[in-house]
Amino acid sequence: MNPLLFSATQHAEAMELLARFSQRYLDTVADRPVHPSIDRPALRALMAEPMPRQGQPLQALFEELERVVVPNSTHTAHPRFLPYVQPSPNALSPYADHVAAVINQNCNLWHLSPAANAVEQAVLRWFADLFGLPATAAGIITSGGSMANLVALTAARDHALGERARIDGLQGGSAPLVLYTSEEAHSSIDKAVSMLGLGTRHLRHIPTDDALRMRLDVLAQTVAADRAAGLRPFCVVGSAGTVTTGAIDPLAELAAFCRAQKLWLHIDGAYGALTALSDRFMDTMSAIGLADSVSLDPHKFLFCAFEAGCVLVSDREQLRHAFHAQPSYLATSEDPDFIDFANHGPQLSRAFKALKVWWSLKHFGADAYARTIDRMHDLAAYMGRRIAARRGFELLAPVTFNCVCFRLSERDDDANRRALKSLVASGDAFLGPALVKGRAGLRACFMNLRTTEADVDFILDRLQAMGDA
Repeated sequence: MNPLLFSATQHAEAMELLARFSQRYLDTVADRPVHPSIDRPALRALMAEPMPRQGQPLQALFEELERVVVPNSTHTAHPRFLPYVQPSPNALSPYADHVAAVINQNCNLWHLSPAANAVEQAVLRWFADLFGLPATAAGIITSGGSMANLVALTAARDHALGERARIDGLQGGSAPLVLYTSEEAHSSIDKAVSMLGLGTRHLRHIPTDDALRMRLDVLAQTVAADRAAGLRPFCVVGSAGTVTTGAIDPLAELAAFCRAQKLWLHIDGAYGALTALSDRFMDTMSAIGLADSVSLDPHKFLFCAFEAGCVLVSDREQLRHAFHAQPSYLATSEDPDFIDFANHGPQLSRAFKALKVWWSLKHFGADAYARTIDRMHDLAAYMGRRIAARRGFELLAPVTFNCVCFRLSERDDDANRRALKSLVASGDAFLGPALVKGRAGLRACFMNLRTTEADVDFILDRLQAMGDA
């Protein structure tokens, strides 16, 4: 028997060790410090260890996991882990990842993964139908929102450059392309502009209104000015949930503007697009169906374990135009039932990420997700009310989504930063920093399946004690 394979006995041992570890970890995660007191000698020893020539027993690996790795990890499943749009995973998705690794499908060419291909197509159709995208829509499961945004903006760039996009690229001598987004947009848009060779000097960050939404009047003025200067506006990126405050840009108005101006509209919905599953947000998110492309993240509001992002475009030919490649060593016959996803994005080798998304929706159902999304919103609203009622606190932005940006009102910016640092260092809670209209504060983002109102009150009590000290 090959030494890299397991016998039936070894499989049973591995599964028993994994099951015991998983249950023990999740049962005790709320009792651990959210952020560890890092044992630097232990981690330095781990980094300095030479590659082993002989293997170790499974028991030894799990012992080291619990002795070194877990105590030096940030516990994202802790009920007071609230810094980012980073949820605790639903209970099923780790099992789906295990199955996906066992059958090890390469989701690039359909004949290497026919069933996985069908699963991914089903998931993409569910998402397209959720937003009312046309029958021509297509997409791909990605590693996350950053890759989804890159794929969409590649398609937008090549659509603007036309037939010679892949031959001449940006060297074709046309006027420089210009992209527009909010000053509150995610940094992945800046990265994509740089990686696509557009140059950040051709990225416009449009100011926001009092609700932190992109100002359409300034957008229109900026597009007109750029055209008058001989530049070539080609794309607007709206946000369905900005990264700091969760603000939702006026998506329907953006769609009408882009249609009139013949601009590609991409909606970065990695944060909030999937809240369309909830009746509370369905109407707001319905305008996504008017976009040319949208990114969304099942590893956010579907609570899948990392990684699982997604991009959809309204016309599948735009993805093929940007990414099609068919070298002889990958030649395969086309089939009306299947898609070669290698021609819909930059990756060739690609894991079966769609399984955990598919299983999660099939097992829990969309209604369970709608209730959970509403619960996250309710927790944010509760925290907003508690902050408004407490001495020494103030909100930095309206609470319209699932995050709360606030500050200790009787302290300056540096003191607010110190309070956040002290809170995280204590291990009692993990919030994130917020900078809203130039004012520094703290941010709680409710994406954790274990958080309760008692956790909110605990955090505010701790911060108030710090402010009073």
